[in-house]
Amino acid sequence: MALLKRILLPIVIIIISIGVFAVLKHNKPEKMVIQKPEKVWRVNTVPLNFQHISPEITLYGRIETPRKSTLKSALVADVMSVSVLEGSKVDIGQQLIKLDDTDVQLLLEQRQADLAEVNALIDSEVERFKRDKGLLEQETELLQLADKAVARAKKLEQSRLASQSSLDDALANKQRQELTLKRLNYDIAEHPPRVAQLQARKKRTQALLKQAKVNLKRSNIVAPFSGRISQLDVAVGDRVRAGDSLLSLYDLESLEVRAQIPGRYISQIQKMINQGEVLVATAFIGEQKLSFKLERLSGEVKLDSGGIDGLFSIIGNQQMLALGTFVELKLQLAVQHNVVALPFNALYGMNHIYRLNEGYLESVDIERVGEYTNDKGKKLLLLRSDNLRQGDEVVSTQLPNAITGLRVEALSE
Repeated sequence: MALLKRILLPIVIIIISIGVFAVLKHNKPEKMVIQKPEKVWRVNTVPLNFQHISPEITLYGRIETPRKSTLKSALVADVMSVSVLEGSKVDIGQQLIKLDDTDVQLLLEQRQADLAEVNALIDSEVERFKRDKGLLEQETELLQLADKAVARAKKLEQSRLASQSSLDDALANKQRQELTLKRLNYDIAEHPPRVAQLQARKKRTQALLKQAKVNLKRSNIVAPFSGRISQLDVAVGDRVRAGDSLLSLYDLESLEVRAQIPGRYISQIQKMINQGEVLVATAFIGEQKLSFKLERLSGEVKLDSGGIDGLFSIIGNQQMLALGTFVELKLQLAVQHNVVALPFNALYGMNHIYRLNEGYLESVDIERVGEYTNDKGKKLLLLRSDNLRQGDEVVSTQLPNAITGLRVEALSE
């Protein structure tokens, strides 16, 4: 009996423990699951509407000119007078600066004297040649007479009618006459080289005289073309050397705007130029609206640039424009078909937007076409994409955490 109690008691305890555990488990309170609601971002949306629009791009440039000249001194001289100031308009040939020409005048007189001396030497050589030609016949006759005298002296000496000394005197006289005739012939033969030498000297003197006249003319600084003074570097009393800058001026009739055109538009613009189309841009200078015509594209791409410079000529009055003026151009391109106009806030990064798809964001890659200003003066972005459809709702609110699948709530814009 005692043995039976020792066996049954542990079993009963185990059964009772299991029963108590089952009752407690069955009667425990249920754990409540609290679901956190998904955050919804409120955004503005714009319905897509495909259109045919001529886009415009905004370009930034400055006014420059290929005809800008820096006038420099060709002399070492003092500045005697300055007739213009920076910003002054000048006409072609107008005197701008007068340099002291005293030294140049003295040098000019010296060159004139040198030329007169050379001319006198040439005239003297011509007269000498005429004289030598006239003496040649006489000296030849004298030589013939001397030759006859020698012949007579020899006959007299042979007949013992004259002494040997008489014969010697006749021979000496003949030799002197021969020497004189040879010298005269030599002088006549040397006439052409002497004249050539004097003529060369004359040309050199004439060149120096011409240089002196040019320097005298350069003492009077005049405008090479009509334009405006952009910089004045000297004042009355300054001492300038050859090569020193005096002033700079530019031509008002050749002003143009250099503006960089982004690379994504280059092929389209080049195509329009090749087809003979005229590309016109507009800009406001102060309160005046001006038009600019794209004349050509730059022949060089600058280092680290994102496009090519376009050079725009100014249509109309250029007198009010100053060199270096900053200009914001609006260039109109060819009509683009099936494009949509969206506010710039709709663009994320450089090439994608977000479409609303059943309450969630969906990223769509796009191609930027240009810009467009609507009738209300609002600037919009033109783009196209094969993944967009008419009436799609595009998010026009910038979200810092925008990503495909983000829950949003649309508000009509």
